[in-house]
Amino acid sequence: MIKTIILEDEPEAMATLKGYIEKFAQESGQAVSVECYSDAVKLLESYSPEKADILFFDIQMPTIDGMRAAKKIRERDENVIIIFVTNLAQYAVEGYAVQAYDFILKPVRYTGFKMKMTRICNRLEYKRDDYAFNINGKDGMRRVFASDVLYMEVINHDVIIHTADNDEIKTRSTLSSFAKDLESKHFALCNSCYLVNLKHVRGIKGEYVTVGKDQLRISQPKRKAFLQEVASYFGGSVK
Repeated sequence: MIKTIILEDEPEAMATLKGYIEKFAQESGQAVSVECYSDAVKLLESYSPEKADILFFDIQMPTIDGMRAAKKIRERDENVIIIFVTNLAQYAVEGYAVQAYDFILKPVRYTGFKMKMTRICNRLEYKRDDYAFNINGKDGMRRVFASDVLYMEVINHDVIIHTADNDEIKTRSTLSSFAKDLESKHFALCNSCYLVNLKHVRGIKGEYVTVGKDQLRISQPKRKAFLQEVASYFGGSVK
């Protein structure tokens, strides 16, 4: 079930978008629920992480506009997909601040809406197949998908999780515990300080492996096992 929420103060626009979602669900065979709000305050009062997979927000709203509401929700929920439905294209740049997935310009046309929903559903299915784990950090509990992790680094008694979004999440744990949990998810130790997501390995040269934009040293004790893991993942051999 894909859970959607519409925040829209214009009854006609809300009815149109709700109808498009229901039409898409019928045509695609995808189970979709729709919850509608005309007041951002009421939505914020009831919102909790994982209440929705997709948020459709109008921007021009009374009391609290859609952009401000999105910022408040993003503070609570890092994974929900936010789509702004507006006739104000100039808000696109501001939308990056809340990691908006997309914008739909009014008046909404079903053909374009269907294409966007198909792409979103494919992404959600991929995420559901992805391994996720909860992290206790300084900002509270966070849910992290394994595919988003570039590598993990241990510093003193903390593990720093480096993500593809250039985020760094610090948690009090051990690298060995993560290595055990993620062994079957194509993670490997290149030395005692770094646990690497092989999906994000860009190359190996000499004593260093390039992960994302960072170069991490491969220690001699871990070298053979690490290169075997890389070769197994990508196929072929690595020296």
